Amino acid sequence: MSDVVIVAGETSGDQLAADLVERVRRVDPSVRFHGIAGPRMRAAGVSTWIDSETLAVRGYAEVLAALPRILRAKRALLQQTLDKRPALYIGVDAPDFNLRVERELKAHGIRTLHFVCPSFWAWRPERAARFRDSADHVLCLFPFEPALLAQHQVPATFVGHPLATAPLRHADRERLRRKLEHHDAPAGAPLIAVLPGSRVDEIDRHAELFVAVMKRLSNRFVGARFVVPLVTRETRERFENVLWRDAEALVPQVQLLFGHADFALRAADVALVASGTATLEAAMLGVPQVVSYRVSALTAMIVRRKLKSPYVSLPNILANDWCVPELLQEAATEDALDSALSCLIAQPRLAGTMRDAYARMGDALRPPALPDSDPLANAVLAEIRWSRR
Repeated sequence: MSDVVIVAGETSGDQLAADLVERVRRVDPSVRFHGIAGPRMRAAGVSTWIDSETLAVRGYAEVLAALPRILRAKRALLQQTLDKRPALYIGVDAPDFNLRVERELKAHGIRTLHFVCPSFWAWRPERAARFRDSADHVLCLFPFEPALLAQHQVPATFVGHPLATAPLRHADRERLRRKLEHHDAPAGAPLIAVLPGSRVDEIDRHAELFVAVMKRLSNRFVGARFVVPLVTRETRERFENVLWRDAEALVPQVQLLFGHADFALRAADVALVASGTATLEAAMLGVPQVVSYRVSALTAMIVRRKLKSPYVSLPNILANDWCVPELLQEAATEDALDSALSCLIAQPRLAGTMRDAYARMGDALRPPALPDSDPLANAVLAEIRWSRR
């Protein structure tokens, strides 16, 4: 029996961590997981020391406001981990938090594994030199990352991206649409997925803008319907408050979901997506999308100085081209978002070109083909075995 501490700090990390836990336990049910967990991880059987919402914040100015609670969580996590002396610590994404924790635990002789290579190849390249001081091994979602990490003497393994084999990736779109549409929806009316973000601060920055764009699209396309997946009760309440305040007449055309972003994206004709992992999920599920995002002015200024890539969204980074429209900060206006989404709805050829690019990405992100083997579970179990030496 082996104890593993695993830490994820937001919705996408919670999903990745839960998938890892389930896959490891299918191979070795004796492994016990503890740590900072969200709802998906708890459902997978992780013993929760701290809720992952404690770490769910993005942006420099935003982190400053949350810093006291993050530091308290770090101190508590370090103490509990050192008391537990697990076979392995797994930091899932959240690099600014996890790499610091990993560095301290590694100094105390605890084996550390980082799952999801920090995107130093897109921005903040100076971080790469510090990875080897934190992680004994890095598990990568993108096939080009191990070679880049090797330049910094960081051992790494490509394990594939779980979104490339998502259960709904090839589901029948029309069948899913019928589950969402009202019986009186006009034939041919578009179904639009709207993903304003998974964090409360993202809802606060995007809800008013996204609702305004939904109103415009409703006026432009008769019978248009909207599906909005939200991951927590608080994010749902905040979005719903803006919807009722700014667009009460639109409410009958909007379906709010608790989670199930994959369902909403696969069923939709187009999507408006707040930048993040959801943009790659939209790509893997084959929905043409427009990407938008807003952060504080301070965060935007710092990011622009550190950004290496001309792109922000993962589909564009992977394609190394303008595969999807990115409308960020000052460019994220009602007019611009309405125009970009309307083009995707009205021009099937444009949407088809986007889907073709998505298909090429999906092929590249599939996990290595190993017969009767799970590369992710095997990599984790190999680290546990190494720690027992």
